[in-house]
Amino acid sequence: QLLKLGLFACAPIAPSLAVDLRVLELVRTLFVWITPNTTAWCEALEVFLTARGYKLSTKVCLHDSFLK
Repeated sequence: QLLKLGLFACAPIAPSLAVDLRVLELVRTLFVWITPNTTAWCEALEVFLTARGYKLSTKVCLHDSFLK
């Protein structure tokens, strides 16, 4: 039932926690781009959001917001 709602249960019987499948996709994308810095996280987030139809106006704005 949870999968039909786009959720992945964290236990096979009577789960008390479920993770949105879109979050799991974000984590998968992050691990494709991972390096030990914020640039990789920002790149992964941009790829994730772009695949879902979101368009960021510049790459600089997202990256710079994590540097402050």
